[in-house]
Amino acid sequence: MNFKQHRIAGFIILLLAGLSIVGIQSCRKSVDYIHGEVTPYDNSKKVQASIVGIVKDESGAVIANAQVTTGAYSTQTDAQGFFSFTNVSIPEHATTIKVRKTGYFNGSRAIGIQAGARHEARIVLMAKGSPELFVSSNGGTVNFAGGLSITFPANGIKNAATGQAYSGPVYVYAKKIDPTTTVGRESMPGDLRGLTAANGEERLLQSFGMMVAELYDANGNALQMNNANAIMQLKVPTSLVANAPASIPLWYYDEAKEMWVEEGSATLQGDTYVGNVAHFSFWNCDTPAAAIFLEMNVQDQNGNPLQSVIVSLTNTANNDNRGGVTNSAGWVGGLVYPNATLDLAIYSNGNICSSSTPLYTQTITTSSVNQNLGIITVNVASPAAATIDGDVIDCLGQPLANSIVVIQPFGLVVYPNINGHFSYTIPCTPTVPVTFYSYDLGSNVYGTATATLVSGTNNVGSLNACGQVSEFLSISLTNTFTNVTASKTFISPLADINITLNPQTGQNVNIWASDSTLSQSSFVNMTGSDTTVGTFPISGVGISGIGSFTDTWYNISSPCTVTYSAFPLAPGDVIGTYNFTVVGVPSGNTYTATGSFRVNRP
Repeated sequence: MNFKQHRIAGFIILLLAGLSIVGIQSCRKSVDYIHGEVTPYDNSKKVQASIVGIVKDESGAVIANAQVTTGAYSTQTDAQGFFSFTNVSIPEHATTIKVRKTGYFNGSRAIGIQAGARHEARIVLMAKGSPELFVSSNGGTVNFAGGLSITFPANGIKNAATGQAYSGPVYVYAKKIDPTTTVGRESMPGDLRGLTAANGEERLLQSFGMMVAELYDANGNALQMNNANAIMQLKVPTSLVANAPASIPLWYYDEAKEMWVEEGSATLQGDTYVGNVAHFSFWNCDTPAAAIFLEMNVQDQNGNPLQSVIVSLTNTANNDNRGGVTNSAGWVGGLVYPNATLDLAIYSNGNICSSSTPLYTQTITTSSVNQNLGIITVNVASPAAATIDGDVIDCLGQPLANSIVVIQPFGLVVYPNINGHFSYTIPCTPTVPVTFYSYDLGSNVYGTATATLVSGTNNVGSLNACGQVSEFLSISLTNTFTNVTASKTFISPLADINITLNPQTGQNVNIWASDSTLSQSSFVNMTGSDTTVGTFPISGVGISGIGSFTDTWYNISSPCTVTYSAFPLAPGDVIGTYNFTVVGVPSGNTYTATGSFRVNRP
């Protein structure tokens, strides 16, 4: 949950540059957080809803072919960095979307969910860059840009998979994350909510700096601390130093719990927090606070839901700022400070308009219980405004209900109605031509069209969501003992992707992919019907060449399933997702895997 960190000089401009959805959307469950009351974290309630998003790197360039998962669902980003999950069963309180790609630190975003609506997630993946090196038997200090250093003791490292002590060279990949910048906010995992060490109570977190670190040997095997502590030194962003407490709790991001978890503390030495850490992932210096749930619906002057606008709330007492993006119904909601005076501001989304003036402002006062601000009406009409009207159609020219329009180069997401029609007003006229990517979310194919917008109404006509998508098979494999995850996506024509069926029964479906150029292959054997969609058991699994895992055989240890969302008669694309749990041989380690595929049935 985040209404995000600290207003600083230029903060509004940063918002307009694309504040992430790590905002007030991130918590939907109505739970009162009152000082002194213990409220254990509960994320068990699920609803049916949809999620779309765009994955970018730190420079703003989109990232294609990244593995994206939420719960048991899996997909990958397309050439525009776009992904979607349609009508999936996901947690209402906080759904976490995870993104993996080789060469980048893992990314994730937690958002709150409104049943039946479409929600937007924007995630930045940080490139690992070049590592720093020390020898485990000697220990040493490694330094990284922005004021991050880590000091390791001698003989304090082990192999993460085997638990055996390690004495060789250690390659450290690490980065400082600045929570006062847009890139920092969109790079941090989950959102700024945490579980306290004392009783596991959910709290708001105000960050004074964070970092990520991963350790590897020369062969790419993951390493960890071995019953020892490293000393982390993390420089506080300049704008936060004046309010930084002398001592602050430390929090690490727990990927299994999908939450920040309190562990240890750090002390302020000058402008730098110094603390001991016993393992490595993402670490965060935060002060926790009680919270209430606040929600609202935003509409325009004509009563239409204002989709994909930024809602910002700033606590006037400590300048802590949190923000979110409205969903397809114009709704946004999440955790905020109780008994506080908050400055509410609403901005247009995307780096479109150069003005830093908000579309709407209001000062509100919260109480000690959850609040609903009801409907907020924003007038987006102006002489410079550009309204876009259009319709999305499928390959047969029929109106497409299950569709999305992404407007580039701004990354603006527009949600057509059930008749495929959309109307969206930008408060200014873009100075560059725009490209419309119209997606058929049922098949994840898209079409493109370009236009130069003018002030007033721009009727772009019918946008054809009809295109081609390469065959692919993706897998994300996690060692449940070490929590080490390796992912790979095989994409045609670089990889060989095939489907075969038993000619006598039409069943025993075998879907497999291989990449001989890298001597890596992945096999998933599935039993199901050749004519129906649905969920069916997996009869066998074969895996090799995924990350640094070295097991040569995998035995199924629990029910494993494949879900076909499309299984047409030949020719046609078989589309689906799968999940399984297996035990590796000879290690005996348990692995879980999720993945998705699109493979042509000839």
